[in-house]
Amino acid sequence: MFWQVFNGFGVLFGLKVSCNLPLTHSGVAVRLRRFNLQERTMNKYKAAIFDLDGTLVDSVADLADAFNYGLEQFGLPKRTIDELRKMIGDGIRITISRALAPDRQEFIDRVAEKMREKYAKTCLVQTKPYDGIPEVLAELAKKEVRLAVLTNKDQTMAQKIVEHFFPGRFEIIRGTTSIDPVKPDPKAGLQIIKDFEIAPEQTVFIGDSPADIQTAKACGSYSVGVNWGLRSAEELMQNRADVIISKPDELLGVFGFIK
Repeated sequence: MFWQVFNGFGVLFGLKVSCNLPLTHSGVAVRLRRFNLQERTMNKYKAAIFDLDGTLVDSVADLADAFNYGLEQFGLPKRTIDELRKMIGDGIRITISRALAPDRQEFIDRVAEKMREKYAKTCLVQTKPYDGIPEVLAELAKKEVRLAVLTNKDQTMAQKIVEHFFPGRFEIIRGTTSIDPVKPDPKAGLQIIKDFEIAPEQTVFIGDSPADIQTAKACGSYSVGVNWGLRSAEELMQNRADVIISKPDELLGVFGFIK
């Protein structure tokens, strides 16, 4: 699509694609503003906080299998992968609620229990990092950018997946527990920023969903939407992502590193 190509050139040549305009009749609205070159040279961003599913790893097949297993145990209708793409990202309970009919909401906890049992055994079967992600993480680490993961996935599963595919790469891996608020609540994001001992405006949030963009804004940080994940670029634009990238290595341009 035109906006994807346009946006890729923008990141490469020091331009910023702003999504703060209403969509046009064709679903695309872009405006260009130049990065402050002095800020880019000084590398104003010190940390990158990544979403997990749909950003670092392609996990939708394993997630769909686990969700449908949970639904099937109670005779509930299964969902297609395309349907689940639009539901995943805001935590397991919200995802299950979206998958259930209004008169079947009482099954949320029971489906969640079965889904977790299944997913704990199969979360690494089909899941894999997106092409280019390991190399970009290595380059950011080489440039001393602090790295963290913030996901609405359960903490245990998040830890397992991140440590399997990216051993030792992230300083902080933050998933959810029974007492944690999920994104877009900024609490966990602000705690990561505090732990890094940097300012919110020195932090970049990277994710594929509206919740990721909203979290960045609630924290007072820069938001990067990725269009290779579970949600559409239009959704990211509507939520006013500061920039949208179509390839992982374009993230290096956001940090001022032209590879």
